[in-house]
Amino acid sequence: MSGSTERKNYSPGKLPEFLDLVAKNALARWPAASCLLTSDVAWRLPGSRPEKNLAFWYTDNNIVAYAWFQANGPCIIDQCAHEPWDDSLGRDMLEWLEACRLAIKPLVPWLIELKSMAEWEQALIEGQHTAEGTEKILQVSAFDLDTRKKSFLEAAGYVATQNFQYYLTRSLEGDFPASNPGSNLNIRHVSAVDIDARVAVHKASWFQSSYNREQYLALREIPVYEPELDLVVETATGEFVSYCLGWVDRATQVGSFEPVGTLPAYRKQGLGRAVNDEGLRRMKDLGMRNAKIGTAGFNNRAYALYRSCGFDLVDKDRTYIKKLA
Repeated sequence: MSGSTERKNYSPGKLPEFLDLVAKNALARWPAASCLLTSDVAWRLPGSRPEKNLAFWYTDNNIVAYAWFQANGPCIIDQCAHEPWDDSLGRDMLEWLEACRLAIKPLVPWLIELKSMAEWEQALIEGQHTAEGTEKILQVSAFDLDTRKKSFLEAAGYVATQNFQYYLTRSLEGDFPASNPGSNLNIRHVSAVDIDARVAVHKASWFQSSYNREQYLALREIPVYEPELDLVVETATGEFVSYCLGWVDRATQVGSFEPVGTLPAYRKQGLGRAVNDEGLRRMKDLGMRNAKIGTAGFNNRAYALYRSCGFDLVDKDRTYIKKLA
């Protein structure tokens, strides 16, 4: 990339141009995987302390790259897809991430060795997700098919692990009839009066979830939030027992889901598929031509669900690690 680059930390005023870069990158790479869709930004932003953990690089006042730091999870580095990958810029991004990691205490990289959701739940019970470690380890992700970024990370001393996220897509061609979740159940989108119940179904669907009202309200304020895609399965008594949150990216005409969940007592009844199918139908009505979804490589239940909803595996977003001096 020509010209000198300048790093700037995230601020709310920079969100529109960040979303624009994310959408342009996804459009340029489709049908191959892209680091983020606008939906991913919307879901990750609340609670992530972006003013501290999200940085942008500018050339001639144009955003050309970003890095998103996580203390104990895979960090993201990405550059403008319309330009060749710039190793020098990539090194600047890694240096910033490594400095962020060195500034805080060592933690056990608890996700790296997990092979099942049962192991994930046990790790949470044991407190591994907050356990102090003996080494400062930075995690950075790269897709298996992104040979350029993989080579860059390996040259910088990063090593691939078994930890990854599935990246799946499907076409929205064809008909999507209204979903039927079963007798005495109804699928609808939530409204402002449902906020507490909506937060509650999320928390109850995910083991030891710390999700809260503040995060959900912040999510609803993000410009790309679509109320009609914030879906729940409701019982005759008004209890929410399954949910999914859909998003649309009108630039790429791609809809996506993040997150999806069902109460443990209501699993294996087809509710996850029913609420996903309703989301797909609504995405198509909003003009989307394709849809994307993802899940952890050790979440076999979710992977099987998404495959049953017509999604195909495109790539795996793999975690690379480096022990820092």
